[in-house]
Amino acid sequence: KPHGHGDIHYLLHSQGLAEKWQSEGRRWILFFQDTNTLYLTTFLCSLGVSAKQGLQVNSVAMPRRGGEAVGAIARLEHRDGRSIIVNVEYNQLNPLLLATGHPEGDVDGADGYSPFPGNTNELIFSLAEYADQLKKTG
Repeated sequence: KPHGHGDIHYLLHSQGLAEKWQSEGRRWILFFQDTNTLYLTTFLCSLGVSAKQGLQVNSVAMPRRGGEAVGAIARLEHRDGRSIIVNVEYNQLNPLLLATGHPEGDVDGADGYSPFPGNTNELIFSLAEYADQLKKTG
């Protein structure tokens, strides 16, 4: 991947595909990574939840065990109160936790799973808002 995952967004914008799809009446766009095909069993449910809840963006996660070699969804909080929910790569999660006052690191909770769910790399966007952001950011 010479330029990373962001290339798809540039291409959809530069080729006018997001706007074209929107003009054709399409309402949602699904991004998935070819290394995990399990979301093909869940994407219709995920799309239904996205539509019913009026979500602009939906990221699908799965249970993961502490130390499992799967990217983790985590809320990162800045000292000034700002926060963001992002994927933290599995090889970065434990060092991040240890460096930020979590001496136990990435371990399972009482339920047998890590408190940081696994990232399936399945993203669903509302096409109208997605196309609008592409216009704004070029």
